[in-house]
Amino acid sequence: MFIVSEFWDIYDSERNPTGRTVERGKPMGRDEYHIVVNVWIKNSKGQWLISKRTPNKHFPLLWEPTGGSVVAGENSFDAALRETREELGIKLDPKKGKLFVTAKRQYREFPDFLDVWVFRHDCDIASVTFQPGETCGAMWASSAEIKNLAASGKFVPQNVFPYLDKLFAVYG
Repeated sequence: MFIVSEFWDIYDSERNPTGRTVERGKPMGRDEYHIVVNVWIKNSKGQWLISKRTPNKHFPLLWEPTGGSVVAGENSFDAALRETREELGIKLDPKKGKLFVTAKRQYREFPDFLDVWVFRHDCDIASVTFQPGETCGAMWASSAEIKNLAASGKFVPQNVFPYLDKLFAVYG
């Protein structure tokens, strides 16, 4: 199987493009950042669509919103749409998405700007398709259920999602 390398555009600490790229997993320089998206999908019942990470990933078998890195030449919004299509097989309506918050994180060895998108979307959970090596489950859950998953250690740790309490306060 042929594996294609993924490249990220590099930004300075003020989110200005530097014109440079880095291959995913390669060291980034001091004060260099890339962009990551989290995609929260809310249905008309007030539930969030969350997915389960595969065993081979960091935070194995924990629940999380959809998301990933913005690839070189791509913008944050398009990355949110692409990641959702790739990881869950869902094509979101671009008109039903909104940028909720942006955060600058010094997360691990790959600092980033995190853009959090919220989309309105209804679908049957049985229609969700999983990307091998990325996702292995999905479910609709209320904000309270997600908080319970987090409290029981079944959700990716909240320090990865510093905005979570604010998201649930705003969207219920």
